[in-house]
Amino acid sequence: MRTPAPIDRDEIGTFALTCLVGIAALGLPFLFALARVLMVGLRTKTEDPTDLIVVFGKRLVDDGPDRDYRARLETAARLTTGPSGRILILGGRTGGARITEAEAGKQLLCDIPGCDERRIVLEQTSRDTLTNLRNVRELLAENASREPMTLISNRYHLARVGQMATSLGLRYRLCAAEDVATALRPSSLHRWLIEGFYVAWFATGKAWARLTRNRRMVARVT
Repeated sequence: MRTPAPIDRDEIGTFALTCLVGIAALGLPFLFALARVLMVGLRTKTEDPTDLIVVFGKRLVDDGPDRDYRARLETAARLTTGPSGRILILGGRTGGARITEAEAGKQLLCDIPGCDERRIVLEQTSRDTLTNLRNVRELLAENASREPMTLISNRYHLARVGQMATSLGLRYRLCAAEDVATALRPSSLHRWLIEGFYVAWFATGKAWARLTRNRRMVARVT
């Protein structure tokens, strides 16, 4: 039985602060963040990949990728070309899954004709987008790599991915996992709204960390 994750007081505090700021500003921070999510998500293209393609994991359904996660993986497989192309899949165990998100992603990729298992690298400890990217940065540092990477996720998720990758000083290109029509299907519209809040939350938390000179919080997001 897994030990529950400890309560993150920084997250709770910045969540409350984000809500208070949003209410005091009549919701404008959320509207600006949502506009950013839509602009980045709808404008990002699926082309011109780098040699290193990074795929963000997603919570599994019955120990397997759902439709959005499958789209990320299938796009990565299609874009990986040349002898030096590699795919890095991110994601540890979340929810009640028996395997990690990264391992489930690898299993799906290996079922795609032409996909070379030797090109697939797994990161299996992270459980959220920020930790995903921090672990990627550590992996690149261990290999003394400064190459740009292609970050693949669903369109609703790309603004937050770019926001955090920029904050961490990573060199990257964003890549959408699906076309615009698919991204705007009714069943996904709530995800755009949620991502708007997440983008506002990260920006508020980072600003608060710098304003209060909280070195622990600043180190976490930069």
